[in-house]
Amino acid sequence: MKISRKTLIINILTFGILWMGFIANTVLAADPAAFSVDVTPSSFDVNQAVDITIKAIASNGDTIKDYQWDVFIEIEGIVDTADYTVPSDGLYTFLPQDQGVKLFSKGLTIKKAGTFTIKVSDIINDSIIGQKTIIVGTTAPTTTTETVTLISPVPGGVEKNNIANIMASAPALPNAPYEIYINNNAVSQGTTNGNGDISAYVSGITEWDNILQIKILNANNEVIGESQVVSFGYQPIKDGVFNSIKITPSWQFKQWEKASFTVNSSDSVTSAQLKLSDGKSIPMDKKNPWVFTKDVVMDTEWNIQVNVDLIVLWQAKSYSGVATIIVEKGSAIGKIRLYSDSVDKTKLNVTRESIWTIPQYKLDYGTSQNNLNLTTTVQTNEIVINNLNIGDIYYFQITPLDASGIPSGTPSEITQAKIGEEISCTVVGIKITTWQIGEKYYLMRSWAINMDKYVVYRSDFETTDISQMQKVGETTGTMFEYPFNKNAKKEAFAYYMIQWICKDWTTLNVDSVKKIQTGPAENILLIILISLFGYTIYKLYEFSKN
Repeated sequence: MKISRKTLIINILTFGILWMGFIANTVLAADPAAFSVDVTPSSFDVNQAVDITIKAIASNGDTIKDYQWDVFIEIEGIVDTADYTVPSDGLYTFLPQDQGVKLFSKGLTIKKAGTFTIKVSDIINDSIIGQKTIIVGTTAPTTTTETVTLISPVPGGVEKNNIANIMASAPALPNAPYEIYINNNAVSQGTTNGNGDISAYVSGITEWDNILQIKILNANNEVIGESQVVSFGYQPIKDGVFNSIKITPSWQFKQWEKASFTVNSSDSVTSAQLKLSDGKSIPMDKKNPWVFTKDVVMDTEWNIQVNVDLIVLWQAKSYSGVATIIVEKGSAIGKIRLYSDSVDKTKLNVTRESIWTIPQYKLDYGTSQNNLNLTTTVQTNEIVINNLNIGDIYYFQITPLDASGIPSGTPSEITQAKIGEEISCTVVGIKITTWQIGEKYYLMRSWAINMDKYVVYRSDFETTDISQMQKVGETTGTMFEYPFNKNAKKEAFAYYMIQWICKDWTTLNVDSVKKIQTGPAENILLIILISLFGYTIYKLYEFSKN
């Protein structure tokens, strides 16, 4: 009889007191980082019994041989448990003789076709999981090929950027693998959803004419559905004022990765601004009379449309949909704090904050910024590094890792600390943005320990010398209103510098002088300055108080 996770949890709670008494006198094995799930073969027919192997593994991939807990086995994508058979009715207790690995010979059977996921989780800690995707089909002869209806791009239509949004529908083929062909080349693979719908962004289209076809396959890689072959055009936007946009290193990013934008225009263009569909509006830097550039940290998980606004001969020209960026969920390192041990000055404490879940992280460090030759990997948010040389400057960089020890996110910037100094605590990862609320515009900062206030300096002319700028205000809060003239007859800009004041009166300029648009307000909802990371130095005793 198959039982649900809810029933299992109720049973566990019922016997909780007895169980706690038992484990109080038992030496527990270390929890695995994850489970390895293998199904052989991974593609098979309906009602065919196949092997499934479950292995408890550590973060470095080693088998946890003394793992002796219960695991829950389930099939995602199938609601009715009568449609499948899993080993031990879905609940198995690892035995000492298993040595952390259990093979269930012919233990898995699926009674319906489709693409499914086998999920194995620890019955107590369901964050310890393992998954395996399988394809279940049939060897019965296929007498008909189902129709796949293309929705986008429109046959005979014209695309404006080189990332095409492919949309199609095949209601008779839900949860089935598909392939997209552009100009007879397979450019994308995926699986239809539960309604048989397809939605994907693909590259590989060429200027002028292109042909497109979608094919849907069964478990034996046979075509069971296909669309008509249609043609569409690609003509990038250009009119002599706007000529092209380039995004590097690619059009597909993980969150917190940096995208570099380059816009080519006529030499009569005086300014350029990126407008992204996630709400960001970002002034670009003029590299030469016809080239504008900007690096932007992609912090929003989304399919982002890129628009460009240009000012030419004091007139604004807008270009919509010049490019598309795909940003997938990712992780990154947030604030980093470095501070010396209060007694042994050869020890350095390193703590960090993570953006999204990070199972573990790698710390690379050394006495040369170009040679971080020392490495340690930890699962905690804090580590103490021993035996450092007092008086030497060490450099540090932290990289997120997945449960298998593979880099899985954006590394931190390299920061430094001089070992043994009284002032030896550094915070990085501070972010400044601007925001519009109603008719008012604000500089906004992220919160940080030991920040007493911040001071704002302004200049109408570009300068890198803060002594040439005017102090316009200070605040102990996280917001500072700055003037914005929505009725200005032409675009206006000012130059701002932010200076932190710490509780011990240490001061630090957050970054170089930044150019901010101050008018007009027409159609400007949000201006974000991405990734102005500052370094703020605190005395160790002040940091310890917090």
